[in-house]
Amino acid sequence: MRLRSAMTVVAIAGILNSAHVLVAQGPKSGEARKVTQTCTLKVEGMACGACENRVQKVAKKVDGVSEASADHKHSTARITYDPTKTNPTAIAKAITENAGFKSAVRQ
Repeated sequence: MRLRSAMTVVAIAGILNSAHVLVAQGPKSGEARKVTQTCTLKVEGMACGACENRVQKVAKKVDGVSEASADHKHSTARITYDPTKTNPTAIAKAITENAGFKSAVRQ
């Protein structure tokens, strides 16, 4: 019986602790939520997974980029970014200059 009570206390403490963590991670009062946008870039010349990794790595180094995925089969890169810090043209330019693949905003 004592083991069951101890396990119940531990379980309740875990639930309360988890709830506390969720509250602590939420936006603070008066704090604006972060807004992101996603764009698709045309990236020419990627031939393999290593090319994709290079494009992703370079894109993620751009201040404001939070996510980047590249697809060599479709010659595209999908980028999630903070529009207050960067824009698709700047990201495409960074990929072209730093990854060596011609990149442009997909129309």
